Amino acid sequence: MCSRSDNKNPPQAASRTDDVKEQLDDSESSPWPEDHNLSASPTSCGCILQSISSMYNKLMYSYMTQIFKKGAAQRIDKSKDAQLTQHDLYRTPKNIDAAHLNSEFWSIYEQTEQHFKRTLWFVVRKTFIPAGVYQLFALTAQISIPMCVMKLLQALESGRSGDRNNIVYVIAIFLLAIINGVCTQRYQFLSYQSGILLRTALTCAIYEKSLNLSPKGRMGLTNGSITNLVATDTQKLFEVMHEAHQIWSCPIAIVVVVVLMLIIIGPSCLVGAAFLVGLLPLSKKVTHAMVHIRKKRVAVADERIEIVSSMLQDIKITKLNNYEDRFEARVLEARRREMAFIRKEQILWGFTLIIVVSTPVIASFATYATFVLVSSENIMTASVVFTLAQLFNMIKFPINQAGQLLGKLALGLQAMHRISNFMSRESAQNVISEDNPNDNETVLSVQNGEFYVGEQTAEVTSTDGVQSGGFTLSGIDFSLKRGEVLAVLGPVACGKSTLIQSLLQQCASSDKTSIMMASDAKLSYAAQTPFILSTTVRENVLFGLPFEKDRYEKVLDACCLRPDLLLWPAGDLTEIGERGVTMSGGQKARVSVARAVYANADVVLFDDILSALDAGTSQRLFDNVFDNNVHNKDRLLQNSGTILVTHAEHVLKRVDKILVLDRGQSIFCGTWAQLQSFQSENTRHRTTLLSMRSSAQLSASSDTTNSSEKIDATKNVKQVSVIAKDTDASKGELKSDEQREHGGSSVGVWLLWFVYAGGFFFIIMQVIFLILDRGSYVVIDWWLAIWTSSAGTEITVFGRTFPNQYDGIQAQTPYLIVYVVLIVFMFVFLVARTQWAIHGGIRASRRVFSNMTHRVLHAPMSYFDTTPLGRIINRFTYDVEQVDIALAQNMSILIICCSWAVAAQVVMISIVPYMALVNAMVFSLYFVMLRYYRGAGADLQRLDAVSRSPIAASLSESIDGAATIKAFDKNRHFALLFQNHINQNSSAMLNFVAGRRWLAVRLDILGAFVTLCASLCITVFSDQLGLSPGLAGFFFIWGSTVSITFAFFTNSFSEAEAAITSIERMHSMEMLPQERSMITSKDNKVDSTWPQKGDLVFENVSLRYRPNLPLSLDKLSFSITHGQRCAVVGRTGAGKSTLTTALFRLVEIEEGTISLDGVDLSTLGLSDVRGRRNGMFILPQEPAVFAGSIRTNLDPFDSLSDEEIMRALQLVKFPGCGRGMSLLAQSVEEGGANFSAGEKQLLCLTRAMLVNPRLLVLDEATSSVDGATDDFVQRMLRSQFPNTTLLTIAHRLNTIIDYDVVIVMDKGKVAEIGSPKELLSLNGLFAGMVDATGPDLAAQLNLLAK
Repeated sequence: MCSRSDNKNPPQAASRTDDVKEQLDDSESSPWPEDHNLSASPTSCGCILQSISSMYNKLMYSYMTQIFKKGAAQRIDKSKDAQLTQHDLYRTPKNIDAAHLNSEFWSIYEQTEQHFKRTLWFVVRKTFIPAGVYQLFALTAQISIPMCVMKLLQALESGRSGDRNNIVYVIAIFLLAIINGVCTQRYQFLSYQSGILLRTALTCAIYEKSLNLSPKGRMGLTNGSITNLVATDTQKLFEVMHEAHQIWSCPIAIVVVVVLMLIIIGPSCLVGAAFLVGLLPLSKKVTHAMVHIRKKRVAVADERIEIVSSMLQDIKITKLNNYEDRFEARVLEARRREMAFIRKEQILWGFTLIIVVSTPVIASFATYATFVLVSSENIMTASVVFTLAQLFNMIKFPINQAGQLLGKLALGLQAMHRISNFMSRESAQNVISEDNPNDNETVLSVQNGEFYVGEQTAEVTSTDGVQSGGFTLSGIDFSLKRGEVLAVLGPVACGKSTLIQSLLQQCASSDKTSIMMASDAKLSYAAQTPFILSTTVRENVLFGLPFEKDRYEKVLDACCLRPDLLLWPAGDLTEIGERGVTMSGGQKARVSVARAVYANADVVLFDDILSALDAGTSQRLFDNVFDNNVHNKDRLLQNSGTILVTHAEHVLKRVDKILVLDRGQSIFCGTWAQLQSFQSENTRHRTTLLSMRSSAQLSASSDTTNSSEKIDATKNVKQVSVIAKDTDASKGELKSDEQREHGGSSVGVWLLWFVYAGGFFFIIMQVIFLILDRGSYVVIDWWLAIWTSSAGTEITVFGRTFPNQYDGIQAQTPYLIVYVVLIVFMFVFLVARTQWAIHGGIRASRRVFSNMTHRVLHAPMSYFDTTPLGRIINRFTYDVEQVDIALAQNMSILIICCSWAVAAQVVMISIVPYMALVNAMVFSLYFVMLRYYRGAGADLQRLDAVSRSPIAASLSESIDGAATIKAFDKNRHFALLFQNHINQNSSAMLNFVAGRRWLAVRLDILGAFVTLCASLCITVFSDQLGLSPGLAGFFFIWGSTVSITFAFFTNSFSEAEAAITSIERMHSMEMLPQERSMITSKDNKVDSTWPQKGDLVFENVSLRYRPNLPLSLDKLSFSITHGQRCAVVGRTGAGKSTLTTALFRLVEIEEGTISLDGVDLSTLGLSDVRGRRNGMFILPQEPAVFAGSIRTNLDPFDSLSDEEIMRALQLVKFPGCGRGMSLLAQSVEEGGANFSAGEKQLLCLTRAMLVNPRLLVLDEATSSVDGATDDFVQRMLRSQFPNTTLLTIAHRLNTIIDYDVVIVMDKGKVAEIGSPKELLSLNGLFAGMVDATGPDLAAQLNLLAK
């Protein structure tokens, strides 16, 4: 094949032109303040002052005050305009802009010869290196503070408390605390910024790569795996960046601290240090165990998400078949297994928390014991004890978190490896566009075409028994000129859609295949399953192209969309639900056709788009768009080469060329005249051709006048404009903005977690455990202070005398015994309070998920019609993960932090009562600032969470429509939209991070002030207060923790509040409106044999989908008796499918009654209406299959034997039945991507065979199969369902012309009803529909009706 490989050339960024990007930028948002600050150049005194001011704003994050003012204002003003929204946030910095990063990533990726790790380093280093510099400054300040404290305590021990030099140390401690706080916050901000930068670059790269994969590159990939790369793996790398500098700073801190301890007490410190270092293998082992458990948990979580996604993507099928309870059971079973892993993971996490808290205490004990026991000259003094305590506290986090850091790093490396493997997948090969030197009119030529789907070799069986079969299409040779229409026909599974996909480069081809296309040729495409964007009708048609009013109007008329638009509230600005859920199949097909026609491409591909249309609409659309025999100079595709895949044999006389496929081979390519005389040597091929010619003979003759009149008639509709004004757009809005709370999380939300965790009993026990835990911890430090007081004198504690330390080594034994007992008690209480909190979090997670799943499954269809799938999926993925892990852990830490803060106040005030005044002032300022922050802080987190949903929705939508997007060459346009969603999320996240730093840096300064006061107390007022050096050290240690407590409490509170927004969002799902009861009340209970006949009666039934919409059914009345075959026909959008919606109570009717065998369906529980064995069953308009195997699709709950299933497949003549039982193991890809629409419809028909219902509804269930197969299916239905009432919605009149009753619907009403013969004699709508098929076929239909 003449082609070039793009595997070495990564896809170019879609948003690299500034003019297009500016259209998507949020003009209402302000630029990132630090971008402006960087532009200042100190060349004068004024500029120097400006630079100082800019540096202050950067380090103090003063620019966030503007947002916090808005957050505080919304406490008073509850109006919508006062609420904090995305528009109030600062835009992303220039260096994090998605378009900029995307361009930079691909440029570096090429320069490094696709070396993935080097590319990431070059992308992230501009923010990552400055973060490391700030970390170094913070580390230096942290190490210096304990040394200053030691000098102060030594002065107290030597009686030099009034020495003026002590003030120098006090001021140094104060300044070092401020430097530590400022540099730490800046380091954290830049680390988060590095994470956002990396996540943005990778997310954009994954998105573009996913749209540019070749068939070989896509092999083995699912939509879920690509989504996981974006949602999970990029997030893991984001998280690694938060703590990546710990990789070098932790070892440095440990070495420096150990050296300082060696200087202070000599080799004795090595025992404690060795103990801490010795815990590294244990910490590493625990971390590896957590990683191992997490891998298993993620695998089960993926299984759960896959079930939920399948359930939600085909929620209509789920409800129609009453699968809710069964799906819920499957989800909860997967959830049960997931919770088992979560429990293990959280218990291990609790164990690491216990290690973090207990190891410095135990290491200190080991050090002190060694110190006093190795020599009688080693005496426990305050300067030694409390300096060592501070140094041990410094290195406890680096050492204990080393294992966790390594675990995160391992997960990050795994994520990097997975993304790298994805990026190395083969990119699509573009056909070389070359002009045909011999014929400039030829726009497409295929020679020696041989294309493959799946494996090219023998079937491959996976470990779960699912087989993946390949398919080959060969012998393809044709050329296409401008203005020509090539019709592609053949039976089900012959390769028609494979040909279209091959031309779109979605299938692999052999080396001998040659595809030639004009050099400047453009392509457009209408898929068999229409790709519908969740936006307005106009935007679906334009598909990123400029709006040309005249051509747009012509396209709407040609595709017969004007009558539909006139009925919609905002005309062409009416929003379409996700995947077109608010439209009928015919409407979706015509919108897809309109898009392909409007593009004015050189080559236009249509994949079986006529099957979803009624006869009249199909005829008019064909006349307007395809018919070359019509004297229509304005035919919109007259300059395009058109390929039309169809089952409508009657159009063959009216196209230029015909390509016939059978069993993966081209058996004919030529004109209609050549087809009539063509004879194949293959018997099977002759049968196919004979059937096709017989059907085509019934087609209408080329009546130029008649067809021209139809076109003129269509044009006459163009009297009322359907091009809506921008001001009318609100009338057609369907999707509402994602609901969220405003301001800080309410007390009720916090209490909700405690209620789920175990209620009042849980709270009481947690408080008791916390008091015992913190109390024992304080007593240990108090005992150290007492111990240091015995240097030189005996002491009496609680009536017991302890010896003087100078009495020898044996004098230290009583102190060590008490120390050991206290540590044992502390450890017991520590384990109790940690595990109690963790198990409460597990209970809360299990309960809220169970409730949410049940409520979502039983929500009405209107909810799913107006809510993007990505938003719902986000609840079951991101929010569930937050509640499972982050919320449980952060609530545990927050509870601990509260007890820590209380303990610190008790200690400080007990020793120095005057500190109550200082602490009261400080805590007042603290809570004022915290309250001020919370006015916007929680909203910033919510905006981050809300802005994730469009990313998931856009990614899912683009992957689903990748073939259409590539066909129209709109990768650039859709990447622009995706990058805009990324920028919105990055903006929300970075504003949230900056807001956190705004609060944290101010609280660090408050903490430094408390440390200053504590230092002054022990330096200036120690004599007046009567403080011994031991109590002074005890007091200072706990006073200096106020800063840490502030930071700890603020961080844990913010993290918990950020995570609790997820339980808030999940709880909102528990409040969803619900469908009627699934269970029939005792008063209305029906007999187990109901229904026995299948008599159906509609009486004055009216239905509207939502309160603000017009009636879709308007006083509809008809009846069908037992065993009758009733057909429902009518123009597309007449209400035919809405009839089934009312029958199965997907939407409750507004008035009237629907009864089956005399029972009013509205009085029954939904489980008796839908999915009842031998009750009602429907084959929906859009066939739904689930990922798995053929067997799991036909019998998802394993209640039937293989023989029963195989017999049903044979009855519908499903392709491949000759393979026997092995067919049941054949794989079904996501959405049935490896099956044609016709094959999927046959699978759905097989389901009906297995259910054997009393009332069977077929909603255009065979629209995508060829005529011969349709005839066979109809005969099979007559023979296999003799006692079944049949209600068929169909567009093929020849399949229902012999039915007992025909109902003609128009505008939601019964326009005509009776037998086909009776309706034909009326010369009404039905007769008109028959006449619209053409004179010859109409005559045949009239004959069949009689």
